[in-house]
Amino acid sequence: MARHDSQQRARILEAAVRVFADRGLKGATIRRVGQAAGVNSALLYYYFDNKDALFTEAVTMVLQEFLAHLRARRHPFRGARERLQFLVDGVFDYYARHPDRMRLMWQAVSSHPDLFGRALNRIVAGNDLVPLDVISEGMQKGELRTLHPVEAWWSIVGMCLFSLQVRDVIRHVSHASIPKPSGSPEERKGQILELLLKGFAAGHDMKKIVKRRNRT
Repeated sequence: MARHDSQQRARILEAAVRVFADRGLKGATIRRVGQAAGVNSALLYYYFDNKDALFTEAVTMVLQEFLAHLRARRHPFRGARERLQFLVDGVFDYYARHPDRMRLMWQAVSSHPDLFGRALNRIVAGNDLVPLDVISEGMQKGELRTLHPVEAWWSIVGMCLFSLQVRDVIRHVSHASIPKPSGSPEERKGQILELLLKGFAAGHDMKKIVKRRNRT
């Protein structure tokens, strides 16, 4: 069986996601990943050159999974609201179900942009970039304002990930002057969607949104 198709390699990557998510790149060790995967740590060097390569592969795997998650749920959109809601729901639903992957992505983007960039290069080379396609299509149809699709997507991801992450931060803060976040995940998604619509929806589409809101 080829290395890249082995179940053992997949088990190592799953363990790497958990260990890196909990301990970060600096705090994680090859030995600890091996223990989490239930294999001899020396075996990891059969599949991966070093810890950085393992981290990059773990991030690549998560990005591929996320794109597959969006691809399987893509559908025709009727305007900016449905288009942006699809993207917001995609981030929330995937990372709410996989908090370890969310923490890994947070670390990769904030602390290891070089390794995250390597992972992105691999993704761009062999995948249909669903979020960028959805955004670009919305711009071509005049539903979304014209701006760089990558910047638009990063804004969406940043708002969603921060909303998911902030609750873990706030629960450790006891000072009375900092209010605790309220609302269910559905309410938080709705709040983010409204903010995105104000920023990204094209002029004529925004008028439809206002009219719809006034009728309710």
